[in-house]
Amino acid sequence: MLSPDFIRDKVQTIIQLPALPAIAEEVVEMVENPKVSASMIGKVISTDQGLTTKVLKIANSAFYGFPKKISTVDFAIIVLGFDALREIVVSISLVSALQKKSDATFDVKKFWDHAIFSGVIARRLARDLGYRVSGEVFVGALLHDMGISILHQYFNTEYRKIIELVQDPNITWRQAEESVLGVTHAEIGGWLAERWNFPPTLVEAVAKHHTPLDAVENPELVSLIHCADVLAVRLSDDPAEFDREAEFNPDVLQRLQLDDPMLMEGYMTTYRNILQSDMRQFESMFTNAKV
Repeated sequence: MLSPDFIRDKVQTIIQLPALPAIAEEVVEMVENPKVSASMIGKVISTDQGLTTKVLKIANSAFYGFPKKISTVDFAIIVLGFDALREIVVSISLVSALQKKSDATFDVKKFWDHAIFSGVIARRLARDLGYRVSGEVFVGALLHDMGISILHQYFNTEYRKIIELVQDPNITWRQAEESVLGVTHAEIGGWLAERWNFPPTLVEAVAKHHTPLDAVENPELVSLIHCADVLAVRLSDDPAEFDREAEFNPDVLQRLQLDDPMLMEGYMTTYRNILQSDMRQFESMFTNAKV
């Protein structure tokens, strides 16, 4: 069995984050400048048709719930907010870096369907519950399972052993990971988030999404991502193998005041309807995620 220290060192040394495209870097820098206006950022984004299309798709998402169609980048930036805009641009770049082709043990479409489901649900859930972390929660939920992609790409022998172990219905995915690796995909994802200089709150959100009660940096953020992850599984017709055993932590439901079964059922019905209208555009955006 590989040691956790070996895995962490490998994750943090061999995995290189491709440089952000120049326009994405410019947008991120502009967002940090308090003298910059939405119009100024809009002019930069509008020079790239692909990025413009992605920003408008997200702004017009049913999960944002804006009553009228948003047809200009300037207005989209106002609706999304500068922080959300930065997170969206960075997310698209990171998704592109992680995407690989499917094979017999890894279904890329299913992986990203779940990631996108989780991201849009987390963002909407944060809004519905009144939490002001919607930008971070979108990114954290979108990338929460990136450790799975790392396992498949960089530890493929061990990944295949995990696949074999979970054929036993009595062995969960995380139990198999612990048996083969001594760590889970959540921890590996957290190490990668550190390597990419994510803020501590997002590192924790990725690393603790299956163990939300261990969160200390921002327990509410981790709780939202945990719930979005499970909701995405519940609303999927064919969940990925690595998430089939996902269950709500009852203490987290209580923390977020979601422990009323009727209330939760109401959210699930609402999100199921919204997902049906949103998923086609989000899927096309992230399965061709090049800024």
